[in-house]
Amino acid sequence: MKAYEKVGWLDHVEDVATGEVIQEGTPLSQTNLGHMDEGIKLVTDETNIQAGLIADAQKEIKVLKDATLNNMTNNVFLKNFDTVDSVAITSGIYDSIARKIYV
Repeated sequence: MKAYEKVGWLDHVEDVATGEVIQEGTPLSQTNLGHMDEGIKLVTDETNIQAGLIADAQKEIKVLKDATLNNMTNNVFLKNFDTVDSVAITSGIYDSIARKIYV
């Protein structure tokens, strides 16, 4: 992902008595707001991807830790699927909330 380039918003400042513009403000425009909107969307999308990866890693660590504590290290396997649409479960169930297949 390329680095986000800040707009650098500035307030429009005028001298109240004279009406003289002391500082020209950043225009509130579709271009500037669209740029900000796109940046927020990209960060949100990336955050959701990272949250999913962290959740997957946490599940793997728990499975491996539990297997080790129960001395069942020879019966452990892990497989992460992006979706289960193309997976045929012939024995067991899929828990969509926990995103786990129990066999």
